[in-house]
Amino acid sequence: MAESLSKITAIFETAKELTMEAAASARTATASLGEDGVFRQRDVQRYLNSRHEKEKLVGMKAIATMMSKGQDVTEYFPDVVKNSAAQTLEVRKLVYIYLLRYGQQESDLALLSINAIQKSLGDQNPQIRAMAIKVLSGIKVPSIAPIILLGIRKSIVDMSAIVRRAAAVAIGKCFELDKSNLETLVGYLATLLADKSFYVVGSAVQTFVNICPDRLDMLHTNYRRYCNMLADIEEWGQVCVLDMLTRYVRVYVPKGSMVKKQKDEFYSDDEESGKEAEEQQEDFVIDPDLEMLLAAAKPLLQSRNSAVVLATVNLFNALVPEADLSFLGPPLVRLLSRPSEIQYVVLSNIAVLAIQNNELFAPYLKYFYVFPSDTPEIAKLKIEALTLSCSESTVSEVLSELQYYATSVDKFLVAEAVRAIGRCAQISNEIARRCLRWLLKQIHSTDHTLVGESLTVIRYIIQLSPKDHIKTVAKLAVALDSATVSLARASIIWLVGEFAGIARYIAPDVLRKCAKNFADEDKNTKLQIVLLAAKLYSYYIEEKPVQEDQEQEDQQLEPTIRPPADPMDLLFDYIMLLARYDTSYDLRDRARLYKSVLSSQSSAPIAKLLLQAPKPSPHAPSPSQGKENFLIGSSGLVCARISDTRPLPPWSSDTPDASIRDEIKSEETPVFASLPKKVKPKAKKGKKEIKKKKVVVEKLKQVKPKSVKKAEEDYHTTLDEFFGEPAATSAPVMMEEEEDSEQQEEEEEEEDSESEVEIIVEVSDDSEEEDGEDDSEDEISEEDDENEGGGGSEEEGSESGSDDQGETEDESDDAAARGLLSGQ
Repeated sequence: MAESLSKITAIFETAKELTMEAAASARTATASLGEDGVFRQRDVQRYLNSRHEKEKLVGMKAIATMMSKGQDVTEYFPDVVKNSAAQTLEVRKLVYIYLLRYGQQESDLALLSINAIQKSLGDQNPQIRAMAIKVLSGIKVPSIAPIILLGIRKSIVDMSAIVRRAAAVAIGKCFELDKSNLETLVGYLATLLADKSFYVVGSAVQTFVNICPDRLDMLHTNYRRYCNMLADIEEWGQVCVLDMLTRYVRVYVPKGSMVKKQKDEFYSDDEESGKEAEEQQEDFVIDPDLEMLLAAAKPLLQSRNSAVVLATVNLFNALVPEADLSFLGPPLVRLLSRPSEIQYVVLSNIAVLAIQNNELFAPYLKYFYVFPSDTPEIAKLKIEALTLSCSESTVSEVLSELQYYATSVDKFLVAEAVRAIGRCAQISNEIARRCLRWLLKQIHSTDHTLVGESLTVIRYIIQLSPKDHIKTVAKLAVALDSATVSLARASIIWLVGEFAGIARYIAPDVLRKCAKNFADEDKNTKLQIVLLAAKLYSYYIEEKPVQEDQEQEDQQLEPTIRPPADPMDLLFDYIMLLARYDTSYDLRDRARLYKSVLSSQSSAPIAKLLLQAPKPSPHAPSPSQGKENFLIGSSGLVCARISDTRPLPPWSSDTPDASIRDEIKSEETPVFASLPKKVKPKAKKGKKEIKKKKVVVEKLKQVKPKSVKKAEEDYHTTLDEFFGEPAATSAPVMMEEEEDSEQQEEEEEEEDSESEVEIIVEVSDDSEEEDGEDDSEDEISEEDDENEGGGGSEEEGSESGSDDQGETEDESDDAAARGLLSGQ
């Protein structure tokens, strides 16, 4: 016992030492490859051409490392292609990744691996089969398109869903490689679209959208099945399926409608209740197939994938916009807790939905408050969502929040907040007056951005109803003396000039004050002062009486300075002289234009058209205005330069019957339903018989009855149909045929069994007794010797029997069999 234990211990110690040595050598070999992050070409090629799978794996990992660093490793292409038939799954995966990356550059060498990849299509491991069809379609060499088609044809009927899914992706790649095979690929795709595995349907629908998105008629029998398995499809497949079903419904399913419904209050005696009974309610009625889709899609609003949520929102918004969609608010608001990139996309879609229905997000205004950590783009979209969801009941809350943002140190946030206040002022006149009071207080602020944006918004509000804001213009004129921001001064002067025709007593005094410090003003302010002078003088010459001596003025080449009869003439000439000697070219040209137009009363109509033209009421639209026609979740909402390339089809007025969406239930015949009854072999009547009689019985067994032949033919035909093409007949029909055939078989078996039993009984009469077995054996050997025509032993006769003897023996046996069958 002790010796055996010592031997076992010694064996384990030896194995341990060998393991340690192998690990040390492996570490040394791996360390020598890629020292200091540099892989030598010679070492990598040595590992790739090694006979050991582990060393091949080390070499492929080195190549994968170089590929991840952006290095060009095309020089290893011949060495990598040799390992395309490697036994290790890890090595084969890395080889396939390499082929996908460099197969198009080295198309000639890539063709060397096609044979090995084709063999992998028949591998027992479904992952290897899936990888094979993926790589085969990923090598973008046009010459192998027929081979890819054969691989796809084999993979679409594979037993594994992983392989069928890879085949669906390969169809799209094959279409990109050779578009002339579209009809063939569409046929293969139709098979995958009808697949019962949700794992395959997602990829099949993605390929369908890429190669034939207009062939919606292929989805008739799959529509209801897709609705039932919608929750089980993978997330990115759900996005494609939802978009595809949305388009299908708008073409082939009737649109929902509002139906008026009366209240039933027959037993009410009150007059008031009778009046209420006459009132009608409206219910939204939709098609059952559309209702099935909506019921299946509603749980997807709770998906963790934001793209799935947006696709579901787009489905409801596109199919039932008239219904109550208040349940769409919480799922979208929930996504605002995601990273900033997702927030930007979600807020862009929320803005569009709020333009269509401002009550959708009214209960969730607090989720749109700006945080200090928000980026400027997200802050802008949140402020826009606040203003779009604002109503008369929530305006106080929104305005207080915007006014707080206007006092921020962030200039961008201040400008956006003041502009948002201007958009809120468009809700009603009362809100406009409230906003105007707050904006007038900001004119004296030291923040130039706040003052400039406030005056811009004030100008918008005043232009909405000019006659109601004359006092506001007077207040602005008074504030001009204390305003220091050039943009603010320019805006006030422009407003005064716009009201020059209404408030005649304000504009001249403002012009007089501006003329004192004209040289110290900014360029933009100077331009507005010159414009104010021109507007005032246009009103002046319009009311001035026509001069009698028109001929003398027409003969003069240059306009003369009028006599200082009116202060307005002197003020206008003084402003024109100041502008004439200014350093700005634009200002000098503008002054020369105004002076030439206003030089005579004959040009008064032109001056009136130029300076007194009515201006339309300003409108401060939302930044997202104009994007209402974009689909929810489309890239056009995020990128302004991208248009919606695939708009939704219009609702069809003539929809087909709903029966086209009935699933085709294939009545599959059970595997062994059509197999005939097994014919039991006949029991042997005797253990040992004479040879000649035994041969007769064997001949009789070879002559099979018609029923048995027919049964075997039916059996083989059924197996061929099972392992090859499906049977053409249905199960009930085949069962009826089986019953008729069974009755015929039983009758024929009875007739055949009677004759066979008689023959067997006659043959076996001599061998009933078991005691005389030895004597019968001697007789059999003697009779055989006599029939063979010579006196030798049985072994000699069997070994030296010629072909002629065998033929005569067969002929005699056949004759005996025919005689017995004929009843002799």
